[in-house]
Amino acid sequence: MSSKFLFRAIGLAILILSSNLAAQECPEESPLKNYTGTGSIVCPCFVAGEEAGAVLNAPAEHYPIQVLRIGLGWSSQFGGAPRQVEEAIHIYEAGLPNPGARLYSLEGPYLTDGAINEFNLESQLGKVIVDSGPFTVTLQFFNTNAGDPFAPSMVHDGNGCQTGKNVIYAIPDGWMNACAAGATGDWILYAVYRRVNCTTGTDEEYIASNRVPAFLWNAQPNPFSSSTRIDFFLSKEAKIRVDVYDIRGSKVATLADSNFPPGKHSIMWEGRSPNSARLASGVYFVELRRDDFKTVKKVIIAR
Repeated sequence: MSSKFLFRAIGLAILILSSNLAAQECPEESPLKNYTGTGSIVCPCFVAGEEAGAVLNAPAEHYPIQVLRIGLGWSSQFGGAPRQVEEAIHIYEAGLPNPGARLYSLEGPYLTDGAINEFNLESQLGKVIVDSGPFTVTLQFFNTNAGDPFAPSMVHDGNGCQTGKNVIYAIPDGWMNACAAGATGDWILYAVYRRVNCTTGTDEEYIASNRVPAFLWNAQPNPFSSSTRIDFFLSKEAKIRVDVYDIRGSKVATLADSNFPPGKHSIMWEGRSPNSARLASGVYFVELRRDDFKTVKKVIIAR
């Protein structure tokens, strides 16, 4: 083999290796968490619509980051409470005193009593990108648990409350430091993430265009009595399945299950089951699935 051919072969191998490195996802970093101790002290002290959560912050040189999974402690004082749905898990753009705008929301999470529940945001929301820190992660309550020792709720550790790292959104008082509000420990909450730009040659345009490859834009009107329009957008052709579930997690309708071209699409739903029966008033969850992720939108029928 001539030296000229050998150098060409080496150069081609280096080019292929560089391309593969650039295309690889960054490795997971150590989880971001706000709590330092152990324990699971239950706080059945929230009414529907209130929120509890933590201010998290990665090292400055890691941003922008992709949040992969969120974990939070959930339990009742006596254990054995049924699996329960809550309003949403939210990610906000800042920390205290006001977390600011919501960046992402995972609606209708189901939580299991007596466990740290982990939710895969990448599979359900696509690429969840946070450009800078600190940022805030909360659970918004759909069910009131205040004063009910048998109701499950957020739990905190038994190692004291770190001021500025634990938040509450109270009704009607708004955002506040959880420690100042009387919490005696840190909420059990963490985020698993990876850096977006950990290797040279990362395609920023690809990342930007694929943050949300498909999503439920909105459901309008919501609440609705006769029908609602569900809008979603695709950056590329994909097979889409849209199902509707009731508050118990039972599927009540399938609105779509076919290929859609790139662009904006709309699906009308009249609040009916597959046999055209009118569904009762209440809360339902519209789930859009693509092969690589899913996203959920809460809708309300008000007859």
